[in-house]
Amino acid sequence: MKVLNTMGEDYHIHSINFSDWMNTIDEIVQYAHKIWMKRVAITDHSQATLEAGTRNYRVNLKRWKNMHNDLDIIFGVEWDLLDEEWNCCFEIWTKHSIEEDFCILSCHDGVYQWDLKNITQAYINAIEKYHDKIKFIWHICSKKTSQYLNIPKIAEVLNKYNIPIEINCSYLKLDRTDTSKLDQLLKLLKSGVYVCTDAHCLHDLQLKELGFQYLKDRGYI
Repeated sequence: MKVLNTMGEDYHIHSINFSDWMNTIDEIVQYAHKIWMKRVAITDHSQATLEAGTRNYRVNLKRWKNMHNDLDIIFGVEWDLLDEEWNCCFEIWTKHSIEEDFCILSCHDGVYQWDLKNITQAYINAIEKYHDKIKFIWHICSKKTSQYLNIPKIAEVLNKYNIPIEINCSYLKLDRTDTSKLDQLLKLLKSGVYVCTDAHCLHDLQLKELGFQYLKDRGYI
């Protein structure tokens, strides 16, 4: 299993500026550098999730610069799967569309409004439509949806377009990952994984080791 990032890289982090993190981008940058991280991506929630949670942020990111250190920081968005067709929300910050850097596809309870029994086809339709923009799939084996996932079909479409999945350290810590389904998917996956924290507070940035240990315990690295 190819791991596509190092311990010093994290490509799934949220900020209070645009999402449901407890800290600002400046605080994230300073702390990440302090714990020897080299590159991070701020991938805040899409407009659909912000509206579902009645949170709406208006910040002009184009004016922001890292004035603290040499940490490489990029920006993307955590897309939301909306329905059983191919519809996704990749807008953020009051309808501003972000389609570059680390754009990751997710499925949130309360945002995806259709029958969960069709979640496999919903993922497949979205991947077929947006495969050239999706960097990886966010904790696809979440316990909330895993019982409806057809793992061989998901693996087939991910391998077809060489799309990795995420090993989500926060979900492993909180026991929100269906590890039996994840293990099944990892055995079929050829496109690799990103180990990310899905950090919502500074302490979460220290969870990276959980994901790497998970893969070591199963003989992937």
